[in-house]
Amino acid sequence: MAGSLREQLGTGAHFRVRVTVIGALVSVLPLIAIAVVLPDGGRKTLFWIYWAGLTACLLHLLWILIQHPTPSRRPPLLTRDLAMGWALLVPSLLTSFWPGIIGAPLFTVLVGSTWVAEKIRNRSVTP
Repeated sequence: MAGSLREQLGTGAHFRVRVTVIGALVSVLPLIAIAVVLPDGGRKTLFWIYWAGLTACLLHLLWILIQHPTPSRRPPLLTRDLAMGWALLVPSLLTSFWPGIIGAPLFTVLVGSTWVAEKIRNRSVTP
């Protein structure tokens, strides 16, 4: 085998980003299954709790981006992992969470804009 799951997920910021994205994607399935059997009042509470979790996931990805603002100083492939934040759009769409529907693509645009800004800055520095 290629190794344990922990080794495949990486370490440090890579691990935190990957677990955040995968956790948000996978957790929507049990949410829907539980919501089917709950009464309306319980369903609303369950969705509010899940939406708080999605908000925490987006804020966690933003926090990692703030810790590693420039792509050249990020660990290898962290930019790619951060750009996968768009995947939070899927659970946001399935649960009708509009801040996530707007925030997930905007986060990916923010990650891409840090890369573009650094390329423009480096081009203006070299003669």
